[in-house]
Amino acid sequence: MAGGMKRLAKETAVYGLSSIVGRFLNWMLVPMYTRVLAGTGDYGIVTNLYGWTALLLV
Repeated sequence: MAGGMKRLAKETAVYGLSSIVGRFLNWMLVPMYTRVLAGTGDYGIVTNLYGWTALLLV
């Protein structure tokens, strides 16, 4: 039973860490997106991509 709990804790930590890293990378890329997309009007395309990505990941 204790071995199962250790395994569950480890897998939970890995899953949680991957989620945190993904969100952190998105946050870090915002300045690049604003610099690259400034004045081009491509924010809508990026927003659509994020929306479709979220839908497909469900």
